[in-house]
Amino acid sequence: MYYEMIGFMAEPHGDTPAETEFPEVELAKSAIFLDFDGTLIDLADTPDGVDVPADLAGLLKGLNDATEGRLVVVTGRPIEAVDTFLGGYDGHVIGSHGAEERFEGNHTAHELAGSDTVARLGDMVEAFAATHEGLVPERKPTGVVLHFRQVPEQEPQVYSFLSALEQSHEGFELHHSKMAYELRPIGISKDDSIKRIMENERFAGRRPIFFGDDVTDEPALAWIAHQPDGIAAKVGSGETAANYRVHDPSGVRKILAGWIGE
Repeated sequence: MYYEMIGFMAEPHGDTPAETEFPEVELAKSAIFLDFDGTLIDLADTPDGVDVPADLAGLLKGLNDATEGRLVVVTGRPIEAVDTFLGGYDGHVIGSHGAEERFEGNHTAHELAGSDTVARLGDMVEAFAATHEGLVPERKPTGVVLHFRQVPEQEPQVYSFLSALEQSHEGFELHHSKMAYELRPIGISKDDSIKRIMENERFAGRRPIFFGDDVTDEPALAWIAHQPDGIAAKVGSGETAANYRVHDPSGVRKILAGWIGE
């Protein structure tokens, strides 16, 4: 069967059977939302160490054309980083988990973006990482991340430190992701951003499709899975509210390429 060939399998969800074929997708009537790290590309030990396939930007451009501009990259990365890794893709982007947005050419950002408070948080997290070998800090326009992928045994120390910063900095909340913790503004989420875009007149009535891999993607996966014709695809292992599953990013890219006839 086709889904077996490309590493695709369904995840039990409600009355959905344990295995089912991927539904037929009409791109001209769909809106596609794609996470980046762990979904379109494999994860790496450091944020800058990822390997981005040379043809990925072209694949996204093809999808954007086929959906008539209804493709959105939805990522925890800043938009600037997306542009660096996906040179040539100039479509819609939800960045920093929703704290930044580029939609129809207009770039908007949360009021804390680039603030002195965010800069001070970055300084403190970098200072902490400098005294703990293997930790990798990552500054963002609206927050900061501390990765412990190389030293998983240090997760308790990372959590305790960032939890203390959360308590002392009003307006920020702590989030857990794959081998990292992140401080970002309260009320920011991928699912809220996706819902808002789906209410836009250009997207309304389209079939929503979302591929994501992390716990930060689960609220959006759950929302789309419960839409009448929504396709929510979990990438990789782990419990999920999604109604489909893809084994890895290479499987995601194969599915997307198949949709545009490549």
